[in-house]
Amino acid sequence: MKTILSILIIVLFSNLILAQNTVIPDSNFEQALISLGYDSGVPDGIVPTANIDVITSLNVSLSNITDLTGIEDFIALDSLTCMFNQLTNLDITQNTALTLLACSDNQLTNLDVSQNTLLTNLNCSNNQLTSLNVTQNVVLTELHCSINQLTSIDVTQNIVLTILIFDSNLITGLDVSQNTSLIRLHCGFNQLNSLNVSQNISLNYLNCHFNQLTNLNVNQNTALIELYCPNNQLSSIDITQNTALIDFTCAFNQLVNLDVSQNTTLTSLNCFSNQLTMLDLTQNSALTDFSCSSNQMTCLNVKNGNNLNFNSFYADNNTNLTCIEVDNSTWSTANWINIDVQTSFNTNCGNPCSVGIEENTFSRVSIYPNPTTGTINIDLGELKTNVKATLINSLRQVILTQQFESTDIINLDIDAPTGIYFLQIETTEGETKTIKILKE
Repeated sequence: MKTILSILIIVLFSNLILAQNTVIPDSNFEQALISLGYDSGVPDGIVPTANIDVITSLNVSLSNITDLTGIEDFIALDSLTCMFNQLTNLDITQNTALTLLACSDNQLTNLDVSQNTLLTNLNCSNNQLTSLNVTQNVVLTELHCSINQLTSIDVTQNIVLTILIFDSNLITGLDVSQNTSLIRLHCGFNQLNSLNVSQNISLNYLNCHFNQLTNLNVNQNTALIELYCPNNQLSSIDITQNTALIDFTCAFNQLVNLDVSQNTTLTSLNCFSNQLTMLDLTQNSALTDFSCSSNQMTCLNVKNGNNLNFNSFYADNNTNLTCIEVDNSTWSTANWINIDVQTSFNTNCGNPCSVGIEENTFSRVSIYPNPTTGTINIDLGELKTNVKATLINSLRQVILTQQFESTDIINLDIDAPTGIYFLQIETTEGETKTIKILKE
């Protein structure tokens, strides 16, 4: 009888000891807890539960941990950071108080955050996730899940999301129509063939490089400061409404024209490797970094009063470009060396891409309406002379030439498709004025 009683006492005592401790099988995890002062001595596989069940923030990154078993007893945990370890599994279903989870740079193949409904910030980038369900995380404001193997991501329930970053996945479609608070969107290196950001009017950063986009409409995104859309299949893009743009990159697309006349705060423009034939930068007086290499340029005007402040200038591999209009040809020749051998600098190249600048002899000439649906009125003001009007399309093809006798107002019908045109007016004395026209 005494023997039986002794065994029962030992069993009860053992259970009591276990109930007061949390099993930590990974010695590196326990060592990290010892280093943080939540345990003592050397790793022995257990940590007093009373030491950890009140902890609200835990950072065990870069600790060579393979198993985070025991984390379930950290019931008060609000923030968990376990980046740069060797985790293949992470069970946080018991950590329902979590608002921040940073588990990037591990080897996770699965992550269940369905019980973590208070999460506001989730970073699970650089793992091996093939799926991620965040539909229960309705207060999520930041989601980072780049460099995984995700084929889809549903963020329609995350209506307060402000930052969404999922570069380098296998995602083919994205619905961000419900994410009206979004300010940053990174979706590069995926397989997107369409992207609708018309509802994301607060967006100030968009990076959608290396996808399969054939169209990108950013007319509603007037808050955009940075826009990166290189390595897609875009044949056109309208950024005339994005007047706050500072940095714009559209390299490696199929653009045939580009209007940056409204982007007066632009400091960096990279349109490398497209099919552009002309570019007018006369209104971009803040520009400091520029590349239009590997296009089909025949006309380039960089006379914007800010050439001396440029950090970089590239216009090489444009075999048909012979003249670049600049502020000071001597300075540009000495400092801008990335041009072709047939190209030179001049303060007046006398070509149609010098648009938007009023010539003195035409100071009172006005052209309206612009944009137009078909008819352009040319008011010569006090300029009493015969004129020739020539309409040139964005490919520098002359589509209309007409002579007019001396008169106050000239009516010119543009019988051509919608698009951007250049209207050149030439007097009998040889004076010319070129205006950019938008046909709607």
